[in-house]
Amino acid sequence: MASTPASKTVLLALAFAATVALAAESKKEFKYTVGSKPLVTIVNEYGPVTVKGVPGHQVTITATTHSDKVDVDSSQAGNRTEARTHMQDGASPDEARVDYEVSVPMDASVSVRGSTGPYSAERLRGDVILEGDLAKVEVRDVSDAHVHVHTVDGPISLTNVSGGHVEITSVGGDVELLNVTGPKVTVNTTNGNIRYTGDFGSNGDYSLTNNFGNIDVSLPASASVDLTARSMKGSAFSDFPLEQSKRRTTFPLTAGKAFAGTANSGASSVRLRSLSGTIRVTKR
Repeated sequence: MASTPASKTVLLALAFAATVALAAESKKEFKYTVGSKPLVTIVNEYGPVTVKGVPGHQVTITATTHSDKVDVDSSQAGNRTEARTHMQDGASPDEARVDYEVSVPMDASVSVRGSTGPYSAERLRGDVILEGDLAKVEVRDVSDAHVHVHTVDGPISLTNVSGGHVEITSVGGDVELLNVTGPKVTVNTTNGNIRYTGDFGSNGDYSLTNNFGNIDVSLPASASVDLTARSMKGSAFSDFPLEQSKRRTTFPLTAGKAFAGTANSGASSVRLRSLSGTIRVTKR
């Protein structure tokens, strides 16, 4: 069947739009040779940043822009590497978006700052700092490193993180921790839910706190914890077997509101606090 003038016009318009999009999209790649324990910083207001640890001593930053209203600068000073997004005044979030794919040595310390994300970091042994207002944040397979994550409403997920200090703060984002252990783990969120699945390691100090969300903890029978839980205006329940703790609490152990106890040798200290949410501790 022959094409009509209208269909030809539509096809020409689509082809033109695709040509414009391809022309606007641009990819830059930066490569730097670094020493041990380098610092890598990415500042990107709009768009995803993915960071992966790889063997070797090279930092590779691939940045893809989506309009001519945004550009990327990258530089190296000694053992510090930085990439930063620059956008023109009046550029929309879509026009200012830059997608970053970053590979770094596994012992690199990484700092990512921006707004929308999402951000992810994996296979690292250096410190990780991820800050984004609305960004979804994922950290996976990180060991012997401090991990600091801050969002306003973005959800946060940590998986297989061990051996370092972990500090998580969010206003409204949910926080999920799977197999996260370390000498000090602190989670604070105002409205978000907190879920922890794991055994709390050994000789750690854990504090999971929110105001209005729920806190769910799932423990194996082998978990060695000295645990206290309290919801001031909500409820607190546990079906995990706990023995009476020798440590005195600073609050009354009102049934359905608070509980405390130890399991096994009580190696790790665990504090669960909520203003009006529900706290549940379950055995898995």
